[in-house]
Amino acid sequence: MCNIKKTILAAAMATVPFVAGAHDVPSIHMSGMSVSRTADGMLALTMDVNPAAFDMSRNREVLMTPVVYNADSTKTATYPPFIIAGHNRYYRYVRDGRKLPDGASFYRAGHDGGFTYTALIPYEDWMEVSTVAIDQKECGCCGEPEGEENTPVAELDFRPRSFVPCFVSMPPTAKGEKVVDLKGSAYIDFPVNRTEIYPDYRKNPSELKKIINTIDVVKNNPDATITDIFIKGFASPEGSYTNNIRLAKGRTQSLKEYVRRQYGFNDTVFHTDFEPEDWAGLRDSVLVSVVPNRKEILEIIDSDLEPDPKNAAIQRRFPTDYAFLLKNVYPALRHSDYIVRYRIREYTDVDEIKRVLRERPQNLNLNEMYLAANTYEVGSPEYYEVFDVAVRMFPSDPVSNVNAANSAMASGDYTRAARYLEKAGDTPDADYARGVLQAIQGNYEEAVPLLEKARDGGISQAADALAQISTIRQRKQEITYITDATK
Repeated sequence: MCNIKKTILAAAMATVPFVAGAHDVPSIHMSGMSVSRTADGMLALTMDVNPAAFDMSRNREVLMTPVVYNADSTKTATYPPFIIAGHNRYYRYVRDGRKLPDGASFYRAGHDGGFTYTALIPYEDWMEVSTVAIDQKECGCCGEPEGEENTPVAELDFRPRSFVPCFVSMPPTAKGEKVVDLKGSAYIDFPVNRTEIYPDYRKNPSELKKIINTIDVVKNNPDATITDIFIKGFASPEGSYTNNIRLAKGRTQSLKEYVRRQYGFNDTVFHTDFEPEDWAGLRDSVLVSVVPNRKEILEIIDSDLEPDPKNAAIQRRFPTDYAFLLKNVYPALRHSDYIVRYRIREYTDVDEIKRVLRERPQNLNLNEMYLAANTYEVGSPEYYEVFDVAVRMFPSDPVSNVNAANSAMASGDYTRAARYLEKAGDTPDADYARGVLQAIQGNYEEAVPLLEKARDGGISQAADALAQISTIRQRKQEITYITDATK
């Protein structure tokens, strides 16, 4: 049997395309060996073979077959073989035209110069973790097998290297007083030039019901206390400004008294204001209207004219447009804006907080929600559900958006996570979450500066994330070889 030493090459592989790198296996006289997984689904093997270096007797040959097999050798795939033959065996092939194994070629040991072996086989899923080896079968002078040997040359590992995130929840920084404002507008109908409210007049039942319903929402909440009710009345610009002062002020006072009588509130709860003519509202309406002379009317509204001359100028210069506005826009300018302000008591018992979270989440502040979240296992569905509720209750709060982004990433909804992170502010926690989102999606170039900024800002988990990315990048670009030539 010829002197063929066993060499083992272990290569750390990465994602497609994988290249095992050019490697020499002197013991079997092969150099420049590389393995690659091609984009079109093939496993390529390339190596330079030097038949001149083989030392074997004239009547012997060795059949060399590159093979791929999995860990327990239950799956095997073979590349086309080639034969290195001694002097007599070689010329027997030439003289007798001996049939070769499918796809095989033959070379003369000790004499023929080197050749490059290149072959492809279809890549199969089981090859994800596998071994490339060279099977060698020696035959004696009569063609009888005299020995076999298997030389592993590469360990393949095509398993994807993905980023494993560690999500960091962001605790609220301050409790804050739990004061809530409920806002609305009511369009009360008054008889011409009058300030008294007639509850059954025109659409007044439904408009007054708006205010009553808003107050009832709070009154029916046992943990809420109404502290203030703000009412501001507006009149439309037609008529004299002096008379509109009287109307706006009187109608605001009438609405206040109506509400006070319904509930018996102390007079100190109410805060009233009025605006004689809602020119800002008129401008907004004209801006989106289809009146032919919209541009010119806006110029009059924006002018330095006093209110009465301003209204008269619109009516005089554009009577048709004015008639349209008087019918379709001016009624909506006679409105009463209101705010019901209330305070909610604090909760300290976690079980009660969980109950309120289910029944009245609007009663909780972020700190109370965070107390509830911390009773669940980090990363559990219940844990992230609390943060999902928090962002619904506090949609503009940076803390709730960071935590909701973590929840979305944990469930694989990266689009929703990105949307939350747009409102997460500029903090190390937000930078870390943005970096993690980029890393999860494989955008390492974008992830690294964000994670570095978070690390410098004191987020310790950022260093681990950066180390992960570094490892993943190295496995894509570097191959480690382990050679055993001690056979």
